[in-house]
Amino acid sequence: MILDLTHTITENMPVYPGSPAPAFTSTGNLTRNGYRETMIQFASHTGTHMDAPFHMLQHGASLDELPPSQFCGRAVVLDVSELPPNEIITEDFLRAQNGSVLSADFVLFYTGWEKKWGTNAYYDDNFPVPDRDAARYLVSCGLKGVGTDALSVDTLRDPDRLAHKTLLGGGLVIIESLCLKKLVGRNDIMFFALPMKFANADGAPIRAIAEFRDFSEKEEGTKA
Repeated sequence: MILDLTHTITENMPVYPGSPAPAFTSTGNLTRNGYRETMIQFASHTGTHMDAPFHMLQHGASLDELPPSQFCGRAVVLDVSELPPNEIITEDFLRAQNGSVLSADFVLFYTGWEKKWGTNAYYDDNFPVPDRDAARYLVSCGLKGVGTDALSVDTLRDPDRLAHKTLLGGGLVIIESLCLKKLVGRNDIMFFALPMKFANADGAPIRAIAEFRDFSEKEEGTKA
């Protein structure tokens, strides 16, 4: 089974505060031109998207410089939706996940914010985020990336964006505004998040999907 984990880009979709809304202009009409074509304008961090290290680091890699293997692998979805408002995802919480983080390539946080997509509540920034120690632990696990169904891996109130800088500084990519509810509780997820390829990509919209696979024959503790 394959599931789409991607929000559709529309003109009235949620965008990060200060980012421009997407715009669509017809440049080809079926009646007039014999074909349909659309000019699309949006920021590089629109909708379900990926952050590159280049996003916040002076010498970080851009998405077009990363190998395709960076964008796929085994994933674990951690349900943090029951944490109290403004609660932090700690290193101790991650270490207590029965080794699932260590056997994954991607750690994806289901905060419950996916249910708020399309409403003003999606901008409420009291969703759970990893603190700096948790982010450092995630880097130490040799992951390819970290994702969330919320707007960001840092609260909008954090001007230092420590989770971003720690994860990106460790060579990870960050995926934000995912659709993860249908993945909670599964341990057989292959995750694919393919970004648009353009020069000097600090970030890009992605088409994220999950495929369910049987990992029972894989050696315990190995990466996908």
